[in-house]
Amino acid sequence: MQTDWNDFALVVQMPHMAPGEKLSEVEFLKILAAYQWEAIARVLERRPSEIYSDPGDRLYGSVIDVELKLAGHHSQETLGEDVTIHVRNRVRFFAKKFVEGLFLIDDKEIPDSLVSSIKTREDLRSLDISWACMTNAFIARGGGNTKLKVFKPAGADELGIPELEEPPFGIHEQGRVQSSGEIEPFDDAPDASIPLADHARGGIVYEIVPESDLNGAGLVYFARYEAMMNYGERRFLMEHLDHPVSSELVSYLSTDHRKAFFFANASPTDRVEVRVDARLLPPGTFDASNVPPRHRMPMKMLFRIDLHRGSDGMLMASCLVRKSLNVPGNAKAVLAECERWLRTLPGAAR
Repeated sequence: MQTDWNDFALVVQMPHMAPGEKLSEVEFLKILAAYQWEAIARVLERRPSEIYSDPGDRLYGSVIDVELKLAGHHSQETLGEDVTIHVRNRVRFFAKKFVEGLFLIDDKEIPDSLVSSIKTREDLRSLDISWACMTNAFIARGGGNTKLKVFKPAGADELGIPELEEPPFGIHEQGRVQSSGEIEPFDDAPDASIPLADHARGGIVYEIVPESDLNGAGLVYFARYEAMMNYGERRFLMEHLDHPVSSELVSYLSTDHRKAFFFANASPTDRVEVRVDARLLPPGTFDASNVPPRHRMPMKMLFRIDLHRGSDGMLMASCLVRKSLNVPGNAKAVLAECERWLRTLPGAAR
């Protein structure tokens, strides 16, 4: 039975990238989820396509929460084309229905001496390299995308799988966020931020696109929730502010740290309402030492995003994400636009 750390590697190529010649966070999250599902299959001693419940339903690894932090010298720009990203992943089961996966991420091989000290998500937070954590539930479709049931994989009892004694942090936190609406702030976030005025009424509507938003099981895939959130950010900044910004400026926003929690799926014909709150981190309150080579980082932003199902208003997901504006030094027009825009914000003038 496989229970140790698994080794994976990805050579970043154009299909894994986003505009700006940088790693696509959405595509990278898909790859991390595939690695985790492979690790789960190794523990269960069968291929992913052979994971079923006792009643005979095909099981899928529904993501409950994901946290991703790009740390040290890493950014979406430095993890770009032709970079080999090394990933080490370990999974632990709870109640044989849930799985917590820990990920270490680097652009060089990750030594055993480092992974040996990592037991929990809290241990990941002390690292100076990039990391992620993902919690899954084994689910089967119960007649549609809005009726998903949690099952134990068939044969799991006979394998004697070591299990966590307490529910993983992701299970507890997902329930707390769903009931309270509150997401714990990032440990290294400034105490204050400047809210950006929103003069648009209602949320931003996203039409589900079956060709790109659904996975092989016909479910809206968790990584596409992040794509919807990115869509909402762009529309918010370009259309919902007193002083909108350009699409080119938005394209240079790169994720530093994301916490996302998932609560419900949707049918392929539904809509999603994207509700965005955006704040500017005050200049001088954040570390700008990890600016990608040949780039400038004039600001960082904090977004709180909630996705609601259009058909009934059900909360589908909530997210807190901090992003850096990493602008190539030769993009003079965008740098000038950013400086002008910052001067329009109370308390942010330079």
